[in-house]
Amino acid sequence: MPDWSYRTVLRPALLRLPAATARDVSLGVMGPLGRSAAGRAVIDFLGHMRAPAVLRHELRGLSFPSRAGLGCGLDPHLRAFEAFGRFGVAFVEIGPITPQPRASARLECDVGGSRLVLGSPPESAGLDRAVERLRASRPNGVPLLARLDVTGEPDAGGACIRMIDALAPYVDAFTIEGGPDDGTGAEWSAFCGAAAAAAGRPVLACVPADLDETTLQRRASSASALDGFVVDGSVRSEPGSRTYGAAARAPALQAVRVLRAHAPAAAIVAGGGVHDPQDALDLLDAGADLVSIESGLVLSGPGLPKRVNDAVRFARTRDPQPADRAPEMSWFWTLLMGLGMLFGSLLALAIAATRVVLPYDEQFVGLSRADLHAINERLLSFMAHDRVTLAGTMVTIGVLYSGLSWFGIRRGHHWAQVAVLVSAGAGFASFFLFLGFGYFDPFHAFVTAVLFQFLLLGIHGRLAEPHGLPPPMLVEDRAWRLSQWGQLGLVAQGVGFTVAGMFISFIGATHVFVHEDLEFMRTTAQAIAAAGPRLVPLVAHDRASFGGMLFVCGLVFLMTSLWGFRRGEAWLWWTLLVAGLAGYGAALGVHYAVGYRSALHLAPAFAGLTLFASAMTLSYPYLTARAVPMRPGSANVSEAPPAAAAPGTRSRRAEPPAGPAASLRPSRRSGRAGRPRPER
Repeated sequence: MPDWSYRTVLRPALLRLPAATARDVSLGVMGPLGRSAAGRAVIDFLGHMRAPAVLRHELRGLSFPSRAGLGCGLDPHLRAFEAFGRFGVAFVEIGPITPQPRASARLECDVGGSRLVLGSPPESAGLDRAVERLRASRPNGVPLLARLDVTGEPDAGGACIRMIDALAPYVDAFTIEGGPDDGTGAEWSAFCGAAAAAAGRPVLACVPADLDETTLQRRASSASALDGFVVDGSVRSEPGSRTYGAAARAPALQAVRVLRAHAPAAAIVAGGGVHDPQDALDLLDAGADLVSIESGLVLSGPGLPKRVNDAVRFARTRDPQPADRAPEMSWFWTLLMGLGMLFGSLLALAIAATRVVLPYDEQFVGLSRADLHAINERLLSFMAHDRVTLAGTMVTIGVLYSGLSWFGIRRGHHWAQVAVLVSAGAGFASFFLFLGFGYFDPFHAFVTAVLFQFLLLGIHGRLAEPHGLPPPMLVEDRAWRLSQWGQLGLVAQGVGFTVAGMFISFIGATHVFVHEDLEFMRTTAQAIAAAGPRLVPLVAHDRASFGGMLFVCGLVFLMTSLWGFRRGEAWLWWTLLVAGLAGYGAALGVHYAVGYRSALHLAPAFAGLTLFASAMTLSYPYLTARAVPMRPGSANVSEAPPAAAAPGTRSRRAEPPAGPAASLRPSRRSGRAGRPRPER
């Protein structure tokens, strides 16, 4: 559920359902996806949410891919935690886990109030169900934290140790909620020491965001046996419930500051109304080592971890200074491939619009250009229609490859490299469609062989470290919300191109003609075949080649639309605009030039052009937003009014504080992601 589908279609639909039903539907879909290799591949393809390597963070002996993880409470029955691990998160916290199952009758989603309301005590699947699910799971590649809730247990210490013993083979760290407290800190300290001794891995105490400051200070000072604290991002609301969301931001920030002041060496994981990247930066600036997203995943969207990663990367790392020679880099060769395709397509466009057929075409078919015209006065016009459309599609691909190479791959965008290399590989494979119709085009083969070498060199070349990125969006605004509809339209466009390309390739390699083609030429397929045994294969070559190129165009368009949307990436908007207008202009222009004006035949092209124009219009304010650099002491990164900032925010720092992370001692155990699972 990426943002472009969640915020436009899925969230409005889910909000019409009771909150518990909406949760069950969402987790019921994501759970099977996360448990299968194919499903995880689908999640990765749609979101491309992997955190950049520069954000990897070592803490208590665990390696976190980024700084923003997923807090517990959204998936109390552990139905979809494998899927959540693919969202570009630093960790996944499962639970809360209690000794026995626990039901809760309260779950409400209040979008206007920017909050989720959950029953207190919260719902839990129980220890046995949690162990069953973890035993059947596969490693996520991210650390897995287990929230143990012993609130109200008569023997809290014994219950905690029993759960630790049962869950220890499957998780990387424990967060513990509840426990005895006699008001002096001694009883709670002893409880924490026993849990830490039993765990053999990091243990953090969970404290509510609205815990009174005196108790918070006492716990910070008396928990020397623990590795740190988790600030639970909820606050008390009416009796029997707790609220996650905007109301928890200010209390969570204050709790982090108090903990950091009184436990400077502790690891701190903090949640509390993280609905925008700005909220995450505020918690990190307050002293948190990692932030936890809970309600933001529902209210803001599943792309929030990725947006937080972008913001943290921009705020807390410096751009590298590229000093590599161009021929060593991937972008140099993919750019040559794009320019080569662009030059070849423009040449093919000129030939298709004038002579139409080349001498080797005439030699293959055994008929001259005049003979082809004599067979059917509209045959050459029909072939020009195919070849101009093919050339226009190749212009689109050349523009996309060139733009993605120069502005994307050269700046270290991994997604742009994947988009170019994967689509180009599919394009070269489509050359072998000639096996279906029997015409080996020597010029086509020569160009393919030359460009294929550029592809191989592009695969071999290195990708630069990301640099030159525009400031990210810190607080969602109207431009971003409109762009989600624009992105949805462009994704649909890419899917349409891909499916149409597959269909046309199949037609070209089999039936060759459709009804509208024969109606335009006022003839039959049998009559054309009877005019020359090699005439149909010649036409089939053009059709199948066009289908193959349209498929390639759809792939690169789709991957660019899925992965490339960032505020201020104006080059992307202009690249898509030029590429789209070139393709649609050639396709529609040649139909009117040759008189092939069948309404049914042209309907998909006009529908696609309308969708493209609408999507580009909706995307323009976001992709072309003028931005100013993030400055120390300023949270504003664009020309949006500062009033849009979330309440309780603080000023940004350009560099991370020399912080507690530098002085943290190593943990006793390494992370689950790199640890072999026990034999069962």
